[in-house]
Amino acid sequence: MKKVTFEDLYSFSFLSDVTASPDGSRLVFSRHQADKEKNGYRSCLWLMDTATGAHSQLTFGGSERGVQWLDNEHILFTAPRSGEKGTAFFRLSVTGGGEAQPLFTIPERVTALEPLGQDRYAGVIIKHCEGAEERPDDEAMDGRDLLVFDEVYFWFNGQGIRNKLRNSLIVYDARKKKYKQVTGQYFNLAAYAVSPDRQKIAFTGASYTSKVVNKTGLYVYDCKTGKTCTLVRQGQSVVGAIAWNGDGELFAAINDFAWSGRNSRFHVFDVHTGERRDLPFVDAEIGGASGTDVNYGGGQNKKVRDGKLYMTRAVWGDSHLCVMDLKTGEDRTVCGRPGSVNSFDLAGGRAFAVAMRGTDLNEIYSIDLETGEETRLTAFNQAYADSHEIAEPEHFTFTNRDGVELDGYLLYPVGYLKGHKYPAVLEIHGGPKTIFGSVFHHEMQIFAAQGYFVFYTNPRGSDGRGEDFAYSTKFLGTKDYEDLMEFTDVVLARCPDIDEKRVGISGGSYGGFMCNWMIGHTDRYAAAASQRSISNYVCKLTATDIGTTYDLQQVGATPWESFDTVWETSPLKYAHNAKTPTLFIQADEDYRCWMSGAIQMFSALKQNGTDARLCLFHGENHELSRSGKPHNRIGRLQEIVGWMDKYLKA
Repeated sequence: MKKVTFEDLYSFSFLSDVTASPDGSRLVFSRHQADKEKNGYRSCLWLMDTATGAHSQLTFGGSERGVQWLDNEHILFTAPRSGEKGTAFFRLSVTGGGEAQPLFTIPERVTALEPLGQDRYAGVIIKHCEGAEERPDDEAMDGRDLLVFDEVYFWFNGQGIRNKLRNSLIVYDARKKKYKQVTGQYFNLAAYAVSPDRQKIAFTGASYTSKVVNKTGLYVYDCKTGKTCTLVRQGQSVVGAIAWNGDGELFAAINDFAWSGRNSRFHVFDVHTGERRDLPFVDAEIGGASGTDVNYGGGQNKKVRDGKLYMTRAVWGDSHLCVMDLKTGEDRTVCGRPGSVNSFDLAGGRAFAVAMRGTDLNEIYSIDLETGEETRLTAFNQAYADSHEIAEPEHFTFTNRDGVELDGYLLYPVGYLKGHKYPAVLEIHGGPKTIFGSVFHHEMQIFAAQGYFVFYTNPRGSDGRGEDFAYSTKFLGTKDYEDLMEFTDVVLARCPDIDEKRVGISGGSYGGFMCNWMIGHTDRYAAAASQRSISNYVCKLTATDIGTTYDLQQVGATPWESFDTVWETSPLKYAHNAKTPTLFIQADEDYRCWMSGAIQMFSALKQNGTDARLCLFHGENHELSRSGKPHNRIGRLQEIVGWMDKYLKA
């Protein structure tokens, strides 16, 4: 058996975007693979028969995405087309074979498109507001290299410069080769959904000209009349997930975000009268998934069928497939197996899900919607699993000093020998409203293969346990810190073969914040790897994409109204106490946790005589560990393990 290595990234198959044909007889899904030579990813479409599970490769170009069914035998997708500007779409028969045929090209950057019938399509384009200056980010204006910002937010992680850019809802007429923009020039679309009869488009978003409005509205556009009606006005609450329940009712998850960590309330609207019906509170969000670094691509996490809303939901450290009756409000778990259901579609009384079970990577499973019985349909990653020693997480629970039960996970070193002393790493997830669970995580498996214990928990502030557990306004660095410190004590008592003097910590985003916080408050850890981290909330609140919305609510204060509160929540305030050698992993296009956080913390440690190293990955963003260029993902892992080896194995 082989040990897990850095370059195993090139052996993984990432599955996503399962989409069922209208009659439910077929599925199309995407298979992605890291390409070592091109330092990117190959994405091809695969076809599956839902009755037998038989599947075969459908496209071979390596860049096909955005699949939609035109009918039961033809699909629509997008792929680059040489020499053309805009977004090219192709039509392909799934039964007749042959090559895909060019269908049309929309002269805009299109991020989503689906058929309305009669050669019309609903979609989303990214477009400058009318009258706003349009030019590539790297092109000089009048001989000057200049970017002008006159609104907040001015950039967004993974999307780049967003000043005066908006996501706009359109209806495209393929015969006339023209589109109509449904939303106003300053309206930024958040989500949309087409009714089953293809006559209406529900959408959410908000209009702004200077400062982003995070409390969105809910609207319905009538494709026949061209008129838009308002169900929820912007500025009242955040309208999240939406889905049609037949042609006359619309489901919506709405959150007033009175405090950080609050869960949405579910409602059903009559689109003709505007009347709202409240559903029972389930104290969970739609779309929860277990954190991992081996997901790539997207897919649905909700769908309405026969008056029932099917959705993924975080439950402790797992992600389950659940269902709610939109008439009675009855809520139950369809399939609660350990692991993570990441996305799915429905066909013939079954869900076809991209899921992770045990320590297997993503595969496609069939789940009976009545019994919850599950069958695996693919084995893309089976050969890898059969040939490698993969550490199985040991799950346990413990009760903290406040009487709260928490879960814990422990990976033993590969080749573990009882009685020998080993180093260990505490991994901390991001969020904080996310979860870690039992699923395969490349970074953790690398550590186990390199002779480390790995342990992790879901401290207070995490998802999967209801909104009271997830509460995090004016919370950071308090109870969560206590939970992590106490969890370390529990693990050391549980595993006497861990050398308590050779324990490190590693985490990204909120996990990076916690690393920075912990090294300023304790010397018990021998090394730290702080990734895409936060150190100074004065900067985080004013320089990042979600600083004026999500972060402001989480901190619960602004620098000008309560500087002390903001500064006391900032790890940089305590950096002079840090004696722990710390590695900082950062991307220079991470607009979620801007690189100033890592640079300031690194500079403070160096000035105070503490060993530190800063690795700044050029051209990457907040998603470096999950969808960054393969060479950089591997380089990141090598840096982290190398740093821990230096201080925990010497």
